[in-house]
This record gives sequence, structure tokens and C-alpha cells, in this order.
Amino acid sequence: MVRIIADSTCDISKEDAKKLGIEIIPITVRFGEEEFLDGVEITHEEFYKRLAECEELPKTSQPSPDRFMDVFTRYVNQGDDVIGIFISSELSGTYQSACIAAADVEEESGKKIFIVDSRNASIGTALLIREAVKYRDNNMSAEKIADACRELAGHIKLTAVVGSLKYLKMGGRLSGAQAFAGTMLHITPVVSIEDGKVVVIGKTRGKKAAEKLMHEKLSEDGISLSRDFVFGHINCPDSLETFINKSLSHISDVRGKVCVSSIGCSVGTHVGPGTYGIAYVEDSEEGMNSDSVVKTA
Repeated sequence: MVRIIADSTCDISKEDAKKLGIEIIPITVRFGEEEFLDGVEITHEEFYKRLAECEELPKTSQPSPDRFMDVFTRYVNQGDDVIGIFISSELSGTYQSACIAAADVEEESGKKIFIVDSRNASIGTALLIREAVKYRDNNMSAEKIADACRELAGHIKLTAVVGSLKYLKMGGRLSGAQAFAGTMLHITPVVSIEDGKVVVIGKTRGKKAAEKLMHEKLSEDGISLSRDFVFGHINCPDSLETFINKSLSHISDVRGKVCVSSIGCSVGTHVGPGTYGIAYVEDSEEGMNSDSVVKTA
């Protein structure tokens, strides 16, 4: 069998992971002296309740190479092929930790472990994993799945509306004066992941203007309509539902699945509740073609 391994920053729920037939290795979340395994010892709801009450942002840390080795070795010993798809190496040491483990397991077993840098995070990584599952279910070999995912990773786009300036201030990304002024003026940052890094693509007055900017980006990118879309949110399902409806009104002839996910601690620590966004696969051709139909209105 081909086994697909991910880390919990992909924000795929336990239920969905079971349906997809993947294994998720949790990262560690630390509030002061207390440590929790993400999604195992602390839920998203519990995390955000603690986040709202804390005076200092929690810390997150990647799984150790030993943790990855345990999982890789278990499957290799069963005779399975292993693919790991992890959060961008520009955002976390998780990918490097997995590569170290894979090298050790390969040396001991003589069997190749395939590690993929998603060049993304959260729902962007989740989208790549979902596509990998399709490749697996179509009986593609592990090596070919890994190659296809590395190619596809460069075409996955994630954009999101930042829910609160509070956590950007707490994390030192905004000064107190900037956060205060931004809050008073209803400034809403819009972020994207480009080349594996988080970048601000706009600062709008309010979320309606932010959504307009995101939909303009959809039009500019062009979208592969045969691929899935993944929408994500942090404690704002009503806002997300409205955004999904607006987004789908901009897109014609959707043939992929529309998936919804709760965004967890890896992203949520920095942007807070009220954040929501979309991950999609841009069209691989220059400009629009038959697989890329986006309304500009």
C-alpha cells in the first residue's frame, strides 16, 4: 500500500483523515509550561479559548525526527510505500525533521521514503494532500505521486482575510500604535502564501473590500475547476458560509469538491478568530482556458 503521512498543521480533522486514509502526526502546542499534542490533547475550540485568555502567544514546535522515524519504520516494515506531505519548509522545521528521519529509515531499510514540501500551510497543504489521495486511489506509484505533488505545490494558492490585529501585535508583527490605528480604521489585512512564505497582498477598509480583493485574485490566477477547493475559518462559520456563496458566484462550472475546514493553531496563533480564506489550484496554463472559468463581475 501507499501510505500518506501529514502533520497536524494541515488542519484535516480526525474524521476526514480517516475517510481519506491518511495518518496525521501532531505538532506540539505550548501555553507557558503546559504542552499539548495538537488535535490529540487539545481541540481547536479549546485552543482558541485559551488563546483569548493568554497574555503571551503560545509556542508551537514540530514533531521530532524520532517521532517520524517511528511512523515511517512501522509502515516500511509492513512493506508499504511512504509519502510525507508537510507544511512549507519556509514556515516550519517539520519538513527538515521528516527528511532527517526519512534518511535514517532509508539507510536502515534500503527502501525509499518520499518527502514533499507543500510550500503551503493549513488549508493549502490540505488541498495538496487531498489531491495526493486521488493519485493514490488511482493506483499511481509512490514515486509518481511525490513527483506530481511537487509540481502541483507550485500551483496551489491560499488567500485569507485576517480576523484580528490583536495577535499580530502580540507576536510583534505590528506595533501597538499600528494595531490601534488599524483597529480604529477597520483595516483588514489580506494574506497569501507565495513561494512558501506568508505575504500581505493588501490592506483594505473592512472585510467586504477584503473579499473583493480576494475575488480579484481568483480572476487573475485562473482556477483549475477540476480540482477541489478548500475553505477554512477560525470560529466564524457564518462569515465563511457567506464568503463561500460569494466565491462560488464568481466561479462557473465547478467540478471539484468544495471542502470546509477549521483552521488550527499553526496559523491561528498569529491571526486569531474571525480569519477565513480559500485554497485552490491555479490554472496551469497562461491566462484562461477551458478548465479555468472565472467571472470578473
